[in-house]
Amino acid sequence: MNNLKFPVEVSNLTKVYKTRGGGVNAVCDISLGVNGGEFLTVMGTSGSGKSTLLHLIAGLASPTVGSVKINDSEIFNLSDAARTRFRCRNIGVIFQSFNLIPTLTASENMLLPSLIDGNKKIPREKLDELLRVLEIYDRRHHRPDSLSGGEQQRVAIGRALLIEPAIILADEPTGNLDSVNSNNICKLLRELCDKEQRTIVLVTHEKSVADWGDRCITLKDGRIADEKIINSTRKEVSA
Repeated sequence: MNNLKFPVEVSNLTKVYKTRGGGVNAVCDISLGVNGGEFLTVMGTSGSGKSTLLHLIAGLASPTVGSVKINDSEIFNLSDAARTRFRCRNIGVIFQSFNLIPTLTASENMLLPSLIDGNKKIPREKLDELLRVLEIYDRRHHRPDSLSGGEQQRVAIGRALLIEPAIILADEPTGNLDSVNSNNICKLLRELCDKEQRTIVLVTHEKSVADWGDRCITLKDGRIADEKIINSTRKEVSA
């Protein structure tokens, strides 16, 4: 991909989940822009709408109202199949719950987006290099049920990074990692932003993780309650 600076524009985004008692507003009229090559972090308590916002940006959930433009394209104008292809080629999603396929090995899970796309073959050496960076090379042939929580998280991170996406959407990517591995993952994402101009949106409840970003927004009850520029020198921060 030649142009990695993919901006994200969210306009009047609302997501209402229907319940027996009526409806729950998970995201309420959020508008925000993420510059291409920016590292945005999103904080908030449980239930504040962080994960829902991320899923909407990824096109994994459809908004009740509003739009999401990625690189000036409205993703909800695409068919489901076209949106899936767009995501597989341009967006790496790191899920909080891993979402690994239980019958596939670590390597196979990491290769899955490229296999679904069918348009991008990943060289073996590139896969092996990322496995080593994530310190799971010796676990590459293991299935998820024989991996620890932290190892599964690193496989999920590897799956998102292997396609070299223009945009990385990360939902609590350090939640199941110890402090050393958490620091390593944050450093890796920071370097992808600084050196390769990848656009990153990371959801976290940890201030030490949020401080790796360029800008941080805080959600409360599905709305943006606060926004600040992080005074980051883009040097290594202790996570």
